[in-house]
Amino acid sequence: MKIIPIFIPHAGCPYKCVYCDQHSISGTIRMPSVEEVKSIIKHNLKTIPKEEDVEVAFFGGTFTFLPEKVQERYLEAAKPHTLRMSTHPASVSLKVMKMFKKKGGRIVELGIQSLDKGVLKKIKRKGDIQNAVKCIKKAGLELGVQVMLGLPGDTLEKSIETAKKLAKLKPETARIYPTLVIKDTELAKVKYKPLTLEKAIDHAAKVADVFEAGGIKVIRIGLHPSKDLGSKKTMLAGPYHPAFGEMVRARQMRNRIIQSVKDKHVANRSCIEIHVPEKMFSLVSGHRGMEKEFLEKYFGCNLVGCRKATYEVVEVRKDIAIIDPRMPKKAKVKLKRLNFHIAEVPLHKKLAKPVAGHVDMMLFKHGNKVIYEPSLEKIAGLLRQNGYDCIKGEPITSSKYPKDIIYNACSINGHIIHYSGKVEKNIKKLKAKHILVNQGYAKCSIIPVDKNRIITSDKGISEVWKNALFVKPNHVKLPGYKTGFIGGSSGVTEEAVFFVGKLENQKIRDFIRTSGKGIIELYNGPLYDVGTILFLPCLSKNRVLY
Repeated sequence: MKIIPIFIPHAGCPYKCVYCDQHSISGTIRMPSVEEVKSIIKHNLKTIPKEEDVEVAFFGGTFTFLPEKVQERYLEAAKPHTLRMSTHPASVSLKVMKMFKKKGGRIVELGIQSLDKGVLKKIKRKGDIQNAVKCIKKAGLELGVQVMLGLPGDTLEKSIETAKKLAKLKPETARIYPTLVIKDTELAKVKYKPLTLEKAIDHAAKVADVFEAGGIKVIRIGLHPSKDLGSKKTMLAGPYHPAFGEMVRARQMRNRIIQSVKDKHVANRSCIEIHVPEKMFSLVSGHRGMEKEFLEKYFGCNLVGCRKATYEVVEVRKDIAIIDPRMPKKAKVKLKRLNFHIAEVPLHKKLAKPVAGHVDMMLFKHGNKVIYEPSLEKIAGLLRQNGYDCIKGEPITSSKYPKDIIYNACSINGHIIHYSGKVEKNIKKLKAKHILVNQGYAKCSIIPVDKNRIITSDKGISEVWKNALFVKPNHVKLPGYKTGFIGGSSGVTEEAVFFVGKLENQKIRDFIRTSGKGIIELYNGPLYDVGTILFLPCLSKNRVLY
């Protein structure tokens, strides 16, 4: 619907609130004549498509305080269009509302400004809101409300409370205006500090959210730009900006994005995609990119706007690769190039030096559950942010076997293969089929290729698992020991088996290929036992914006 505004500054209004000078606000000095009203409508109709619904609105004064004959002449001049008007709550009566409805009236907007008694007293504002609302609704008219932010004595909390109370009255529409200091108003003559533009945007966004949460359409935020308001001679102070409404809408978008994203900082987050329809797209960036710049600093990543039919916030996160910090540099570089987020475990003070950074000595994963040695709290925090249920396990207190291998177990297809002796108590409690073996370094000895196939360097393990390839372990490097383990030189994802080094064994290659997975070698050197690369994808779901 297209609204044709007719401004009638101060017309009929016996009050002069401290902030008010309708001549300056509307850009109109005197009341228009009936002929001028007709001319304004005619001129506007030339720019409006014929199929568009048109409504004539009488703004800027207190319409119902005008003499009844003047009201009727104005309303007759606006025929055959539907009508709306703004008025003071004190000037509303059932008789006048019925007359307005009869002449084509559709909606009455009440200038309420605030419902806080202290604020109303300071701005010299009166009016029976309840009676006015009752008369408007009884006459079969729709209700609109207008509020002002930053009035003398006002606070954000008071403005929000006003909006909540008004929402209970079930108006159809609302308008939100920041308080400006206009020349020749009482506000210009007293000590008054208006809101900054930044605070006004923030307050208006939060008040608009209250209205919209109550199903009330906010049809205007900020005053209509005019020559007078753009002049420093007229507008002495206050948060005036010709794009104020756009800036508030963008701030609402910013706030909703922040509310939608659970964690402010996530180490493996690569970007945040904001999916919005075309008409909302500019709000993602905000006025001159202001909101996008803020959000990118806030989240520490790129913000990407996507034109989509749905409203969604999609966090794009890298899969996590947990590794020994001493992994060969070339292997680390390749993992990063493959777009993994690298999380390095701290070297454990109690473990033997060669395995002090081995992931499989300190961390165990079974489904979405992760049991970790207490020194890995930081990594557990990252995994929790990515949807994993992390349980703090027992501390490792000795480098002596088998006290050092309590986490060294392999999870595969609802089974857990682990040492028949001491194992970390939380692993032991997990609901799974526990397969007990004599090998304490169970995970080190196994590559769980898929749900059915394993590669192992332990004869005993190969005998208890139906589809196992046994390989000798003497071709894996582990400085400090004669040899490492095949499982410790690898890592597995849904798509591929990764090796830290060059895989020379053709039997292993052929066995992996039967699973349909690829083979990725992280550097051109001998296989290197790094204590397993543990790959963990993000389990967190996308969050809906609206």
